Amino acid sequence: MMTVAGFREGTPASDILLFIQRNGSATVKELEEALGVSTTAVREQLTHLQNQSLIAASKVRQGPGRPLYRYTLTPKAQGLFPKGYDVLINLLLEAILEHEGPETLAKLLSVVGSRLAEQYDLPLANAALRERLMALAFAMNRQGTPINIVENPEGGWVVSEYACPYYEVAQEHDSVCSMERTMLEAAIGHKVQITKRMVEGHNGCQFVIKPSESPKRPNPSKDVA
Repeated sequence: MMTVAGFREGTPASDILLFIQRNGSATVKELEEALGVSTTAVREQLTHLQNQSLIAASKVRQGPGRPLYRYTLTPKAQGLFPKGYDVLINLLLEAILEHEGPETLAKLLSVVGSRLAEQYDLPLANAALRERLMALAFAMNRQGTPINIVENPEGGWVVSEYACPYYEVAQEHDSVCSMERTMLEAAIGHKVQITKRMVEGHNGCQFVIKPSESPKRPNPSKDVA
């Protein structure tokens, strides 16, 4: 049975979202009949779901009298339903690997990694590495990826990511980890090395940024994020 992430199965809110998902839209009366609850109960749940930006109401006029409202799911609500992106991506990567070979796959993922970095729009020109890392930490945390960046007492920096958006895919194709490394390199303009991966049992992925030949060392052992 289809489930809704964040909602317990069989609750009125979950039932409403599932009904609208199956039918495209619904009125209060349709929901009342489908769920077997009162109009007041339906309206309370609809108000709650609207406050969470999960459903939207559109007015439908049917002659004179009080207008009718139909409720539809928002893109945010659509994101709560199960997706098969990991299966699709795995199949795509397997097809590229089979037909084009590992070198082509590596090149494509490198290009994708560089383009992923563009979404952060970090300051590169005339910006110190520390400043770029602070901007990266802020941007990634804002997008929902927990990240911690700490200066290494021996020089350089350690970047730890505590959520992997490609976890299911990385278990089959570790090349996506290199894509994430490329993204970090493109974002901060500095070489990055992978030292730990979540798919290997660690609680996060760890990347090390080694000091340059002539580093300008900031104050030691200070957390950036």
